Amino acid sequence: MRYVAVLLFLLLPLVAQAPADVIEAIRKEEVQNPQVQVILKDLVDGIGPRLTSSTQLTQACEWARDKFRSFGIASARTEEWGTFPVGFDRTSMSGRIVSPEEMVLQFTTPCWTPGTNGAARGRVVAAPSSLADLDAMGAKLKGTWLLGSVKGLRGKERSEAYTRLGLLGSITSAPGDLVITDGNHNITWETRPTDTRVILIASQYKTIAKMLEEGKEVEAEFNLDQKFVQGPIKLYNVLAEIPGTEKPNELVIVGGHIDSWDGARGTTDNGTGTATTIEAARLLMAAGAKPRRTIRFMLWSGEEQGLLGSRAYAQAHPEENARISAVLVHDGGTNYVSGISATAAMEPIFAKIFEPLSSMQGELKFNVRPVKSLPMGIGSDHDTYVQAGVPGFFWSQAGKANYTRTHHTQHDTFDAAIAEYQSHTSTVVAIGALAVANLPDMLPRDGLRSATEVTRGPRRTLGIQLAEEGDSLDVAGVEADGPGAKAGLKTGDVILKIGGKEVKNRFDMRQALRDGGTTQAVSVKRGTQTLELKVSFEVAK
Repeated sequence: MRYVAVLLFLLLPLVAQAPADVIEAIRKEEVQNPQVQVILKDLVDGIGPRLTSSTQLTQACEWARDKFRSFGIASARTEEWGTFPVGFDRTSMSGRIVSPEEMVLQFTTPCWTPGTNGAARGRVVAAPSSLADLDAMGAKLKGTWLLGSVKGLRGKERSEAYTRLGLLGSITSAPGDLVITDGNHNITWETRPTDTRVILIASQYKTIAKMLEEGKEVEAEFNLDQKFVQGPIKLYNVLAEIPGTEKPNELVIVGGHIDSWDGARGTTDNGTGTATTIEAARLLMAAGAKPRRTIRFMLWSGEEQGLLGSRAYAQAHPEENARISAVLVHDGGTNYVSGISATAAMEPIFAKIFEPLSSMQGELKFNVRPVKSLPMGIGSDHDTYVQAGVPGFFWSQAGKANYTRTHHTQHDTFDAAIAEYQSHTSTVVAIGALAVANLPDMLPRDGLRSATEVTRGPRRTLGIQLAEEGDSLDVAGVEADGPGAKAGLKTGDVILKIGGKEVKNRFDMRQALRDGGTTQAVSVKRGTQTLELKVSFEVAK
């Protein structure tokens, strides 16, 4: 906690309008009685992953509401924003190769797809190249697992073929040894998939494929306890407010998203942001903070399916937008909050109120980052507000955690969270929110969005997995049908430039993709060669 203590000492002058004893109380509370990791563990291990439409997400929303109330925030509530026609609950999943040798498997399955009725054991058979060849195998396929995919066979046609032939399911390969959990929620009870799909880490997939090539008989067993729930499934956001003393109708929103994918525990995306939001509320209440403006804590759901909860809320309450000074979103994992973006109009304001952080020496530095317009298209809930003309901020983060390793992967578990960083972030978020809430005026909106951002639409993605955070962008995996693969990007490439701009980290990459056209040059280092590839970017959330 050494760096946290140094940070908090320097935070004392941060908010000129707030009594020094309030800042000191926040400082002491987090140093002497940190609760953010307790909150996080209760969420990710006590409740578990929180897929939108799952029973666990509803439980988490009610749990968060009650947490806020336990701090004395009587206004805490859940608010329904919509429904899904089909819910999905995953209890557990396990898999292994039984013969010719035992092997515990690392895998995921897509959400909103069927599981197994208990342990499903059967031979593994290599997938043929066409549907005609698949049908020709006929009864030989009953009770087997199909390794690979049949070319051109997708969606409803795949489900029907696999069900007709009596397959236990299919096994396909992830791009690398990180398996990403996602899924298609746009189904009805009548159109829900019927085929079971396993996505295996690449190294184990290659091992099984080699066994088959050598003529060995391979037997696999999967036990997938996952099921559809007939809807409509009600979906909620969580809101809690510390009322303003002078300008209660004006708002500073602090938040993150409470939903997650369910391939692991949903820790760094976004249990960490949920926990720091709740902890920031606890710190402010424990310190007796009386902000000039109302500080609202918001935990949105449906973020992973396209910012659904925040968009629905903003559409239902458009009258609030003119009264929101700032929306501060923590959704970048467990690394510590290291800065905030500022337009030209905001920069002198932020430079003053965050100066104690900006001038700090040591490991946990904080910077106000000048930008021409506020970044959007990152794919988090602040985008909803920036798009509506409201100052929305996605905190910059830095540190030793490798976000790529945990983001939507099998490694997103409680042990990935770094306690020191979580405490630091909770404190900065609490005092930063108070600083903005106590400004004489709302934040200026001059230059909030550039003309190109107004018309650009959703963000672009290369369709790759990155190996490391830090000073290089090493490609760990390439999605088969993504724009990077189509352009020739390969695992092991190091991305150097995008659109002629040097990129060293994820933030640089997002900015370059956001600022460029639909077709851009991507320079990569491959071994000793430097190559330039032409990429046409797909549109994603």
